[in-house]
This record gives sequence, structure tokens and C-alpha cells, in this order.
Amino acid sequence: MNENITRGGTSIGDYSINENFTTIGKEIFPFETLKIINKLENDENKTRGSVGQNIYGKYSRSVVLIYNDDNKNTGSGSVILKDIGAIITNWHVIQNAKSVGVIFKKDGEIKKSDVYIADVVGYDATKDLAVLQLSGKVPDDVNELRLSNKLPEVGSDVHAIGHPGSLSWTYTKGYVSQLRNNYKWTYEKTLHEASIIQTQTPISPGNSGGPLIGPDGLLIGVNSFKAKGENLNFAVNSLEVINFLKNIKQIGKKEPKLRETDKKVKKVVKKIDTDNDGKPDTFYYDDDGDGILDTVVQDKNQNGKPEMVGVDTNKDGRPDVIGHDKNEDGSIDAWVVDSDFDGKADSIGIDTDGDGKPDKFNKV
Repeated sequence: MNENITRGGTSIGDYSINENFTTIGKEIFPFETLKIINKLENDENKTRGSVGQNIYGKYSRSVVLIYNDDNKNTGSGSVILKDIGAIITNWHVIQNAKSVGVIFKKDGEIKKSDVYIADVVGYDATKDLAVLQLSGKVPDDVNELRLSNKLPEVGSDVHAIGHPGSLSWTYTKGYVSQLRNNYKWTYEKTLHEASIIQTQTPISPGNSGGPLIGPDGLLIGVNSFKAKGENLNFAVNSLEVINFLKNIKQIGKKEPKLRETDKKVKKVVKKIDTDNDGKPDTFYYDDDGDGILDTVVQDKNQNGKPEMVGVDTNKDGRPDVIGHDKNEDGSIDAWVVDSDFDGKADSIGIDTDGDGKPDKFNKV
């Protein structure tokens, strides 16, 4: 089973703290997230060989860029039924979202007005598959990517189109390394199992949910994840996709199985009694063991429920992200962020829906 990095809750001193309280690094804040659209580079691919050129030319418009505003991440998807606007992708691409933004390939600069909305119709998180339905008409020049009911042979050439990083509509070519039935893997908090195609085709974050295409132009897999090591890339195979779609009414929205994680114990490096009552109320710890204090947790009323956590993300000796748990329920309600590290607050993030993540930001 492939193991991915995971994060669990933490124990600091005498306190067990929800991971939402301590995991507030700068990466969860959507600083200027709309720039992700503006920075997209229309890589017209640099294809190799006539087969690759033909596949890219015919199907690059069939591969959409998906933007999940709930998780602030991007991924890929394939138009599989043009008349109803059905798009297949990974569950982890649309995780936590009821609808997502969808962008079709076009010449020239991509604008906010080019973003379509697609509703999440159903998903099977265990198999890491999800189907979307576009709100609106699929552009006329977009071709369907038809699903293959046959699996490729080991050694077969395969092609992938996706959006690694900000390099949108990038083409890569490789071959099938192996077919593996009922393969198990994990993400940060979830367990997964499906029959997959192991491929040498280079895949990077942003390719997730995009198509793995055979030389006949049929979709043979949904690119899903990679493992540590050279050229270990995996796609959920098309037979799994066909079965998922056939049973979508029964499956509905199948949530993932959660993995058991070991509670990580963080060593308190420093304790301070700020009100001189004989009991420490402020705790500092070194998160990565490099000898630099990274995080401060404060429990002013000493009830075992910290009301503040500060994180120094750039290691300049002062917190640049400060979270407040006003009702002391173990989940942060508001964040104060110094995004340019000048010692002054730049924005305040508010969690309005109670999911432990900021969803509304105001400039200071």
C-alpha cells in the first residue's frame, strides 16, 4: 500500500489540540487566488510524433481545468458526455465542494468570464472518482472523450493532458508499466482502493482527474496519483469509471474511509507564566526540530482549551499567522495574517461555516 504524508492532531504540554488549530500554515490562505487563472500559461504542448499531435489536437479542448474554490486547488477533468455536459475527474479534485469552476482551452488570455460552473453530481471517494455536470452548453468545438471498455496491454503507449502547476494543457507521453487490480493507496487522511493502470507517463499535481488516453483516442484511465520513486504514476482504469457511472444513482455521494493516524506529540520548548499566578499559560514549541521556535499556543484562562495560536512561517522570529478560537471549541474562528512579513496585519480571515478554514477575507 502506498503511504502518503499525513498530519494528525497534536499534544502540546497538557493539551490535546485539534489539527485545525495547529495546521494554519500560509498555504491554507487564498492570497490572491484569482491570480491562478491569470497566471495560466497556454502551453500548446510541444507534442512528439504524429499520434501525439493528433491526440492533442483532437482532445486538448476535451480536457478542462477545474478550480475548487472550497479547497483552493486546481485539477483536470474530461468531457465524456457532451450533450449533458458530463465531466469525469477525481474525488480529491472536487473534495468539499458542491460546485466548481471549469475552464475550457482557448486561444489568448483566459478571463474570469471564461469560467463555467459545474455541479458535483456524485462521487465514490474510495475509488477517487467524481462526475460533474456543466451548468450551460459545452462549446461546439469540444469533442467527447469516449471511455474504453478494454484495458491496454503492458508496454502500450499512452498519452496524458493536464495542468501541472500553472502550466495548463500540457501533453506528456509514456507507456503502461503494469495493470494492478484492487490497488490500495492513501492520501493525507483517507483510504482508497481501485483497479489502476501503472504508467511511466510523467504526472504532476494539477494532472489529477485528467485523461490517460490510448493510441486509439479512447480514455483508458483517470490520472490520480503518483508514488515516491521514479516514474511511478497511477490512473484509475476506465472499467472502474464505467462501473461507477452505471451505478451513480445507487452510489450517490460515497464518502471516503478515514485512515487511522498516530497522534503526533510536539515537544514544548518553552513555557511562560504571563500573569504570574504560578501556572504556565503560554507554550512555545519547535515544530520541525530545527532549533527555531515555530509556534506559540496561549491558554490565558488555563482551562486546557487554548484560545490563540501563532505560527512563524518564514522563521523570522515573530508570528505572521495568528489564529483565534473565540469559543474555545478547538477550531479556529478567525485569522490575522501578515502576508508580507512586515510586522503588520494585512488581512483578517473569518470562518463563517464552521469548517475550520477561512472562507471570508477582509483587508486591514
